[in-house]
Amino acid sequence: MTTAKEQLFVIPPHRNLAGVLTILAVSFACSSDPTTSSMGSSEALEPTGTFSPAVAAFPHEPSGFTTLTINKADVLPPSIGWYSSSPGSWKMTPSSNTVEIKDASAPCSPPGVWSATYRAGLPAGSGPVTLWGQSGPTAQEARRWYVRACMQVGHAGGYENQATGTKLWFATVSDVPSAPRCSIIPRIKGDGKQAVKSTWSVITTFECGGVLPTVTFNQLGSGRPFKSDVWQVHEWVIDAGDIDVANGRFQWWIDGTLVMDKQNQKFRTVKSGRTHGLSVFRWTPTWGGTAGVRTRADDYKIDDVYVSSWGKP
Repeated sequence: MTTAKEQLFVIPPHRNLAGVLTILAVSFACSSDPTTSSMGSSEALEPTGTFSPAVAAFPHEPSGFTTLTINKADVLPPSIGWYSSSPGSWKMTPSSNTVEIKDASAPCSPPGVWSATYRAGLPAGSGPVTLWGQSGPTAQEARRWYVRACMQVGHAGGYENQATGTKLWFATVSDVPSAPRCSIIPRIKGDGKQAVKSTWSVITTFECGGVLPTVTFNQLGSGRPFKSDVWQVHEWVIDAGDIDVANGRFQWWIDGTLVMDKQNQKFRTVKSGRTHGLSVFRWTPTWGGTAGVRTRADDYKIDDVYVSSWGKP
């Protein structure tokens, strides 16, 4: 009989190397300008057609990456202590509104998914759950990461976003795994006021406690690729770059469409010892900044979190 612990981690099937290399040749030929796209600025950046992760489960994973951790979201980690197996290590803070549910429409590994609820009355700067992956004494640092997750955020066709936006998750970079003070944070971009809408733009911020400047990574084009209350497949490739060199890179795809490509970014420095690589995945979906209170409940469902890595930090 398979135990709950054994069910939590599944090593992905072998990927076709030729197919991956073909995709990479296309994706890395994109514009080197991190704030513009090869499309006209007025062209909507919307995914077209039907994206099928069953055809290419990790379509933008670079060649040579090694699986670091994968979680099918079939079982919630316990509240106390690390839930460890090979590959991966996970831990969740106690959260009464985060549950394991069944959703046959989840595109990556149905039916089991995690669902965290942003309750009505939740103040800005708060989130429903914190879940760590690959953290603590078991964490492995790396120069580059590929992250793939399926997400559905919202309820009844909409999502109530805070004026500045919603932080989807955090990637720790430059710090030791036990002190995640510097983070890369993908976000649903707010529209300047609290509102319920069906589509959103995206941004990403890099925050490093004043040791390195806070930087915003802007979306390519002017579309609104993040869909409320719809399952979407998100992929990210992060290169931590060299120490004290502005050669780091951050890329984001939604349903196979490249929506962000920030190049020439400094992520690491000898100042205050911020020289470490990428290490910790944190599902800490924080709602906004300092103003506003939620007027309705929305769910954040996440499934099949996969992280692979390449290179020494």
